[in-house]
Amino acid sequence: MKAFFKQLNMLTDDELNQLDPYMTKRTLKKGDFLIREGKVCDEVVYISSGILRSFYLSDKGEEITYCLTFEGNMMTAFSSLITGKPTEEAIQALTDVELLAIKKANLDALYESANAWLKVGKYLTELQYVGLENRIFSYQKYSAKKRYEELMAKQPGHVLKIPVQYLASFLNITPRHLSRLRKEISQEVF
Repeated sequence: MKAFFKQLNMLTDDELNQLDPYMTKRTLKKGDFLIREGKVCDEVVYISSGILRSFYLSDKGEEITYCLTFEGNMMTAFSSLITGKPTEEAIQALTDVELLAIKKANLDALYESANAWLKVGKYLTELQYVGLENRIFSYQKYSAKKRYEELMAKQPGHVLKIPVQYLASFLNITPRHLSRLRKEISQEVF
């Protein structure tokens, strides 16, 4: 987590060291939940290894995977963290996951300790917004094939670890369509 914040080039070493007493190491087994729908999110995590998925239940009771987060990234149920209200999403481990967690109260203490931490919080919030906007544009602008190819280009080793039903849901296609896409793409390569 410190390396993640260090790469932002916004904090001094002393400010980075303020994280030490607040970080907690945790592990999730494949299938475990970071948070379930209806709970209030009170932490942000950094994924040291593994993959998390965010999903919600449609009005038909279907799980809709709308976010996949890979190692080296931060993750939270963001709207719940901000509002203090129960989340409508669940976050689940798709693989065994090692993570570092920091409680919201401790983040708030960091924000109060230095303007640099406030700038980091603002920057991370802006990244969340841009990521959400990019996902919306991607669904509206690009084909499922292009979205799959982009995901494969960014996370080639991890995509194959994601169960087909979750990957298809993330791409907003059926598992059958995903199988056809994979076959089509593999034929293009050869």
